[in-house]
Amino acid sequence: MLARSHTTKSPAPWQALGAASPFYHWWITAALMLGFTTAGLSITVVQLAFPHMMTALRADLDVMQWVQTSPMIMQAVMMPSVGWLGSRLGNRRLYLLALGLFVGGSVLCGMAWDVYSLIAFRVVQAIGAGPLFPLTQSIMFQTFPEEKRGLAMGINSLGFSFGPMVGPVLGGYLLEHANWRTVFYINVPVGIVGLILAYLVLPTPQRRESRSLDVLGMLSMAMFLVTFLLAITQGQDEGWDSRYILTLLAMAVVAGVGFVVTELHSAEPFVELRLYKNVAFAMASVVVFLSTITFMASNFVVTLFLQIHLQYTPLQAAWILMPTAVVIGILSIVTGRLADLVPTKVLVIFGMGASALLMFQHATITTVTSAEAITFWFAVRGVARSFTIAPLSTGSLATLPESEIRMGSGLLSLTRGIASAGSIALTAALFQNRLGERVLHIMQDQSAVSFGVEELLESFLTTFKGLGDSVDIAQIKASAMLEQLLTAEAALHSYHDIFIMIGWISALGILPALWMSKPTKAARMSSASQGEVPSPASPKG
Repeated sequence: MLARSHTTKSPAPWQALGAASPFYHWWITAALMLGFTTAGLSITVVQLAFPHMMTALRADLDVMQWVQTSPMIMQAVMMPSVGWLGSRLGNRRLYLLALGLFVGGSVLCGMAWDVYSLIAFRVVQAIGAGPLFPLTQSIMFQTFPEEKRGLAMGINSLGFSFGPMVGPVLGGYLLEHANWRTVFYINVPVGIVGLILAYLVLPTPQRRESRSLDVLGMLSMAMFLVTFLLAITQGQDEGWDSRYILTLLAMAVVAGVGFVVTELHSAEPFVELRLYKNVAFAMASVVVFLSTITFMASNFVVTLFLQIHLQYTPLQAAWILMPTAVVIGILSIVTGRLADLVPTKVLVIFGMGASALLMFQHATITTVTSAEAITFWFAVRGVARSFTIAPLSTGSLATLPESEIRMGSGLLSLTRGIASAGSIALTAALFQNRLGERVLHIMQDQSAVSFGVEELLESFLTTFKGLGDSVDIAQIKASAMLEQLLTAEAALHSYHDIFIMIGWISALGILPALWMSKPTKAARMSSASQGEVPSPASPKG
């Protein structure tokens, strides 16, 4: 239960920018998008700079991976914490603190003198970035009038897509003409502008909740997320049956069970797991999980396919993938607005079904498929994806009471984070296993390949003999060349297998989407009673 409340008597800074205007929410949108897109852009750009960081800091890959793993884990821990932190600080204070930490962490990362200081400063950056994503979604959802909340989620999706849109190209340019430190410094000026604008326009809460800290719940949640994410991100390298990974998974199970039991029996839980008693929210969360898995897994496989199998350079691959992010960003605004007019589950079911069909289509791509055709089909995949992002956010949050929007947004962000980390690790493991099976199958049954083995081997022999090699040397070279082609053929079939598997997972997401309910006004409490964001009808309230 709530211990006490605090009333803010001073006028909010945002009144100076016309909060009474019906367009006041666009000021808030501009402020939030500056911070949100800056954080999203950083994720994409930093990944490209890894080789340059390794060289400059003289770090090996085993240590360097923590530059990515440690902030990912910290970010996941901070996401569900946004519910409790927001109740103590209010949305405005928490947002300013989070964005300030992110900007400050970016400055420190750019000043890092070795890989260990970079890891530490990346954790600081992640402490700020973690609350930004769910908090931005929560504030956007509450700021817009109810009949435009789908549009708000669409704009939020556009901000999230901005990083993948320009990140690879911008990162490539910075790394070519400057050095790796600029990928952190680029966040600073935009982040400072975002801080200033957010200070001026974000509403000051009329009332803040003062909730006690559920220490046991917080610690058990942190233990569960740290051990689980470590296990799934390092399982491929360490071996899934290694003692280290099995120990981590065992610790995650114990901590996870303790976390669930603690939160369900706490009067003031750190994370309100009882939100999942809301069937519509629970089913939407399942769809979010499956949708994120399919998209992240397909992105991972597509990147491998382009750079390893088709031999495209990173920049060429970036240009091929950019239209996908552009389509998602632009169409998410359209589908978000549609979510205000039609039941969200209709849009989500269409998006999941279309994504499944497109994954099956991706299984027809071969080495002779043109770059233009590949770009087109990947962009169409973005169209399908745009029907799930904003409508899913709208359909899940709209069923919650106004007081639980922030907590629900944190849980959805955590769901996406776990699905993202798990999908990449598990997809990599599945691909390696499938590749081994395919190679063995093709070596045992060479009639399974798409070309004549005997004819090709004879052609290689003839070619090498014509180049002056002896019969024995020509035989060795021809066999090696044939084995290389058979392995490439096995890899192509493995990519197709993974695409089909992802397609079926996407199709599976249609089932829980059937239980998503249409947002109704009766499903929520008055926002005025919470005092976080003034009602559009009475912005001074």
